[in-house]
Amino acid sequence: MRVDDLLNWITQGCLLLIATLTLVDLVRHRDRARIDIALMFGALAAIVLIQGLTTVMRQQAPWLGQFGTILLLAQPYLLLRLVQHFRTVSRLVQVVVIGGMVVSWAILTAFPTPLPKLLALLIVVYFVYVEGYAAAAFARGAMRTEGVTHHRLLLAAIGSSLLAMVILLAGLNIALPAGTGITAPLSRLLALLCILSYYLGFVPPGWLRHAWQLAELQRFLQAMAGRPVDQRVTATLNQLCLTGTRSTGALAAAIALGDKTGQQLTICAAIGPPMLAGSLTPSDGAIGRAWHACQPTVARTPADFGVDATPLTAAIGAGALLVVPIATAERAWGLLVVFLNRGPLFAADDLNLLALLTEQSAIALDNAALLEEQQTLVRRLHQRTAQLEATNKELEAFSYSVSHDLRAPLRSIDGFSLALLEDYGDRLDAHGQDYLQRVRAATQRMAQLIDDLLGLARVTRSELRHEHVDLSTLTATIVGEFQRAYPDRQVEVVIAPGLVAHADTRLLHVVLENLLGNAWKFTVKCPCARIEVGAVPCDGQVAYFVRDNGAGFDMAYADKLFGAFQRLHAMTEFSGTGIGLATVQRIIHRHGGRVWAEAAVEQGATFYFTVS
Repeated sequence: MRVDDLLNWITQGCLLLIATLTLVDLVRHRDRARIDIALMFGALAAIVLIQGLTTVMRQQAPWLGQFGTILLLAQPYLLLRLVQHFRTVSRLVQVVVIGGMVVSWAILTAFPTPLPKLLALLIVVYFVYVEGYAAAAFARGAMRTEGVTHHRLLLAAIGSSLLAMVILLAGLNIALPAGTGITAPLSRLLALLCILSYYLGFVPPGWLRHAWQLAELQRFLQAMAGRPVDQRVTATLNQLCLTGTRSTGALAAAIALGDKTGQQLTICAAIGPPMLAGSLTPSDGAIGRAWHACQPTVARTPADFGVDATPLTAAIGAGALLVVPIATAERAWGLLVVFLNRGPLFAADDLNLLALLTEQSAIALDNAALLEEQQTLVRRLHQRTAQLEATNKELEAFSYSVSHDLRAPLRSIDGFSLALLEDYGDRLDAHGQDYLQRVRAATQRMAQLIDDLLGLARVTRSELRHEHVDLSTLTATIVGEFQRAYPDRQVEVVIAPGLVAHADTRLLHVVLENLLGNAWKFTVKCPCARIEVGAVPCDGQVAYFVRDNGAGFDMAYADKLFGAFQRLHAMTEFSGTGIGLATVQRIIHRHGGRVWAEAAVEQGATFYFTVS
């Protein structure tokens, strides 16, 4: 098989493939542009099939030949119909194309083959003119657009240019038959390249479309990057309008954002004439469909625009609309409305690209809303922090007042009561001395309450300093202090070895001192007092515990256990102010942990705590 025969077979096979793909695309998505594309390539494929049938039959039926001739002569007109989808074709060009088709048919009908050279060249000139005009129109359309449409129109322009060159070489063969040996293989090669260009332009594979879309999306994201935070929303909307206009070759584009009710859309960004302002009601037409179904849509006739969009399109001079929702899965922000001169040739690709851009824009709007909410929360936090600082200063002033102003009268009461007992005790009877002892005891208890309250306030305000804490050693130290303070007590203390935590050492000392102090206190009536300190696993954490076999308590009152001044035993049974466990709870909460207790009356109690 010769090379030019191989090229011919490949070209015909590619042409049949393109015709099949365009027909399948038409069946899946029927619109005028797809009909015109399928007609053009279907006619070319039919010519190829007629040639193959003639070769197999070794003769040609007259009617079949005439039908093939009609299809061939219709090619310029079918190509012109594709051009009309994105630009206006002048009346003169339409007359020339239709007139040329009629004249060519008359020539082929009136004169037998081979045609006279002059008439054959006249038909060649006609075909070259139409193909050249289409190539120039496709090229101008590509220059006015970006993205997928730009690449597809550019490839269509290349395909039409190559086809014009093929026809031109055919005319050269007619004029100079001696050069056929050189021009024939070149014509085959150019025809193959033409069909490949048409294939990539009119029915490109999915991976190529995605590559074009991603490249345009990357340019869009790069244009938005680096914008100041306070300008990001405005910049995103303006860039979306600009990219939507350029990528489709549109007359204008506008973005309408919805209100809280979703019943009104207000135009807040636009590229195009100044009349692109106001509001839209998404009640009918393409505007309503895109908003309520949250799906991109195309409107090719004014009747499908919608009530509010019709005056705008008339003022702009638009003949078609692309409407794409700006939405994420969580929220619909608004619509991108692109105003076109005519219905797009590659509407599906335009809508897919615009959907990618609007999705990224919606994400940017979501992020901006979150950022604004975060800034609002930060402002509130600063206000609360300022209020807290003011409150802390007031507490410090109050603590100073308590420490100095309240302690002085208490010291005076206690001191003068003691002076009365020492200097005038012999003049008082037993009741008088008892009264003075009660006054001294009450002042001393009040002083102890003040000290405990100040300690609780210091625990709340002090800064945490996390470090490695050896709880076993710390517990042993505190127990030693109790044993020295109460040498007459015989208490068995069991401390688990290797207890460690990451916390504030000073504050954990306060926790263990209070818990061990309670255990020491509430086992005072036990003949065999026992205190145990250890740890157990609890919900993926380590829970430390202090257990005793003392008085215990009724679990029905456990909710009052950690409240300030809450006591479950009478003062006559066990001493204390009721502040210790409240202090423990505040310290543990500051460490991000929790504290709880389990007990039974006269069976002891176990206090657990965790630290993060």
